[in-house]
Amino acid sequence: MAKNQGIIRLRGSIDGVTYTEGVNGKLSRSRSSLNKAKMDSNPKFHNLRMAQEELSSYSKYGALLRSGIRSELAMIKPYMGTRRLNKILNALKNEDLIHRLGQRTVASGLTTPKGLGMLHYFDFYGKKNVNQLVTKEFVVDFAVGEALIRNFNPLYDLIAPRHATHVGFKAIYMGLDFDRLMVSSERSDQVYLPLEDVAADLSLKTTDLPSITENTFFLVQVVFYKELNGFRELEAVDEAALTIIALKA
Repeated sequence: MAKNQGIIRLRGSIDGVTYTEGVNGKLSRSRSSLNKAKMDSNPKFHNLRMAQEELSSYSKYGALLRSGIRSELAMIKPYMGTRRLNKILNALKNEDLIHRLGQRTVASGLTTPKGLGMLHYFDFYGKKNVNQLVTKEFVVDFAVGEALIRNFNPLYDLIAPRHATHVGFKAIYMGLDFDRLMVSSERSDQVYLPLEDVAADLSLKTTDLPSITENTFFLVQVVFYKELNGFRELEAVDEAALTIIALKA
């Protein structure tokens, strides 16, 4: 792959070369002579075929995980969301110490302490995470579906953007069944607070528990608002967070 730094802007394919433009600049890619028939019939490509099987598996896992927070992802556009998540899931499936090459899975990788740590504090929006915005730690109770901070003061326990007047907190408790490609998500009501010097317990409790109890993820969303004359607008979306703060295999 090559980068095109010239002033001519090309898009599409010409003579087997495809021109695209994205966050990494203008790119050109030539078509490979390798096709599926060659790869399937040649034993030299055995490891590549196995790697592609695993790529398909962890990509589907990432898609299933994102599907459980579809409304939150529609609220704020993630920064390189799929690419960042798949990079971690690729490394995570390498922690699968049970299956052979081509059959390793994210779910098995999550059964190891190192695997769990890879997704801990992953943020789907990609610019901040909850741990960078909130100076106190959430205590998560999976049994009741609650994330709690005692004596939370928005003015002192939160790093808020300059022009925001309010902050919104919400919890998402999610379970994944990869074998059946099913996800179950439960949410708390949004806690909407003015950025004032008032301390109180911050409790984010989901309305119910997810029906799927394996591969469970607890996320917290933090978004900022500017309120004027009773109307609220999202403020400083680059400072928003949608973070996995706790998970269990």
